[in-house]
Amino acid sequence: MLQGAADFKVRVSELGSLEIISIAGSSIVQLGDRAELNASVRGLSVQREINHEDAGDAYFESYSIFDKPLPAFPAPSSEDDYLFMRKQNKNQRISVGCIYVIAVSSAASILIGNGMKTTAESRIKHIRQFAEYSSPTP
Repeated sequence: MLQGAADFKVRVSELGSLEIISIAGSSIVQLGDRAELNASVRGLSVQREINHEDAGDAYFESYSIFDKPLPAFPAPSSEDDYLFMRKQNKNQRISVGCIYVIAVSSAASILIGNGMKTTAESRIKHIRQFAEYSSPTP
């Protein structure tokens, strides 16, 4: 069980309307409460001048961006570094009018409700492989 989940107040979520044209790539739309979300996308986009069969395969392992650890928040060094928050919800409803979204992609989240812990990661490497052309000299 997630630490602090007992203090997680469940509320009613109301939504007038939601229109989404496109959602992809480990993205999530959620109406209501959630305790934890982990979304991740790894993408390798290769654009080549010659066809892929002749050029060979591309591998995630070849690019260090996919092996780097996620950045972490620094640990508090003293009692003064902690963040304390007090909130009071006068209404136990989360009311949202109308939402219109063109696109949601690459580990993104739309949440109408309470969320305790969210981790989202998107790592995409774009590669373009074209022959270099030198300009003719006059």
